[in-house]
Amino acid sequence: MHETDAPAHTVGRVFDAVLRSIEGLSARVTDLIRAAAAREARPALAELAPLRLEILGILRGHAPLVTGTGFVAAPDVLADAPLWLEWWESGDAPERLVVDLDPASRGFYDYTERPWFTVPRRTRGPNVHGPYVDHHGTDQYTLTMSTPVLDGEEFLGITGADLYLRRVEKAVLPLLPRGAILLNAQGRVVISRSARHVTGALLRRLDVDAADRAPVEAPGGTLTRCGELRLYLLTP
Repeated sequence: MHETDAPAHTVGRVFDAVLRSIEGLSARVTDLIRAAAAREARPALAELAPLRLEILGILRGHAPLVTGTGFVAAPDVLADAPLWLEWWESGDAPERLVVDLDPASRGFYDYTERPWFTVPRRTRGPNVHGPYVDHHGTDQYTLTMSTPVLDGEEFLGITGADLYLRRVEKAVLPLLPRGAILLNAQGRVVISRSARHVTGALLRRLDVDAADRAPVEAPGGTLTRCGELRLYLLTP
């Protein structure tokens, strides 16, 4: 491993550990839906009940980093709910997130248009979205990790995890070299140890596609991918 790879590898492990957990949840969802298909039926909401223990286990296992996690169904996957979020949030007593899923309502939350849903649906791979302010949930500056739930080529929805940015900073900032910047795939700053760049700032002229293959020289330093998600570390 090149010396410039080491911090990126360490940071990547923080996110990859969460990714492994939500990928495991995806596999569990696929098994439940396949079991229903074997009966020539679509699963009902009640059949998602076994997921709850696993979802709450992810919240506990990745506390305090992960603040919400669960399964978000593709339209009409469930027999008795055209749209559904089996999504739970941490707290003194974890609670299921309740949003307005009635398309006729003025407050309708159309999650099928959210990047954390659309990107895994399009790419069939994991994604990290943010940082953004979650106006439909917690109103916190958030990163959302998501991975597709697939049965062969059929897209069944996503599993994901919300991470409050302030908690990500607490976990990741000590791992960054002085002057380093953690970026998303659009070149937007997620976390910074550089006085020149703040969270949310957009850095241009970065060839993140090249950095997917190997560290590359970029304006301001060396750009290296962090783990399996499309997060990148720019080190001076």
